[in-house]
Amino acid sequence: MNTNNEETKSEHSASDTPEAKRTSGKSDQEIKPDEKEKKAPPSRTKKFLRQALIWLTVIAIAFLAGFLIDYFLRYRPLSDAMLDTQAELEETNQELSDLGSEVDQLTTRIQEAEDDVASMQEELALATARLKYYQVLVDVNSARIGLFLEEPEVAEAALVDTQQRLDDLLPYVIEVDTELALSLPRRLELIIAGLERDPETARIDLELFTKDLLELEPLLFDE
Repeated sequence: MNTNNEETKSEHSASDTPEAKRTSGKSDQEIKPDEKEKKAPPSRTKKFLRQALIWLTVIAIAFLAGFLIDYFLRYRPLSDAMLDTQAELEETNQELSDLGSEVDQLTTRIQEAEDDVASMQEELALATARLKYYQVLVDVNSARIGLFLEEPEVAEAALVDTQQRLDDLLPYVIEVDTELALSLPRRLELIIAGLERDPETARIDLELFTKDLLELEPLLFDE
C-alpha cells in the first residue's frame, strides 16, 4: 500500500515539473492547428455555387411572384370575363332557342291563318259566284214573265244588268264548262236584240238560256 502511494506521488510530482508543463503546452499547440484546418474558409467554387443557388432561388421566387401577379391581374379577370361571356352566350342561345320555338309557333299560326284566309277567299268567291248566278237566273225569269205578259219593255228592263252579271259569272263557268262559257253570252245578245223585233223567238231563247243555267248550277255549286 505504501509503495503504491509513493508511485502515485512520484507521478504527480513528475507532471508538475517544468518539462512536463512545456510538453503539455506543446501538445495543446499541436491540437490547435487541427481545429483551424477544420474551420477553413470555403473555396471559390463553393462560394460561386452558393451564390448561384441563391440567385436562382431569388429568380424563381420573382418569376413565381410575377406569374401570380400576372395571373391575378390579367388572366384571372380574363378568365372571369370569359366565363361571364360564356354564360351570356348560353343565355343568348337559350333565348334564341325560345325565340325559334316562338317563331315556329307563329309560323304555324300564320300558316293556319293563311289557310283560313284562303279557305274564306274560296268561300267568298263561291258565294259571289252563287250571287251572280242567281241574279242572272232572276233576270232571265223576270224577262220570261214580261214576255209571257206580252210586255217586251218589262223583259228588256229585267235584262239591263244581266250582261254585266253574266260577265262576272263567266270565270267560274269557264272552270266547269268552256262551251257554255262561250254560248251563254251569245244567246243573251240574241235575246236582248230580239225582244222588240221577235218576242216569240226571244221567249224560246230565254227558255233555252234558263235550261242551260239550271244545268250549270250543280257544276258550279257541287257540295
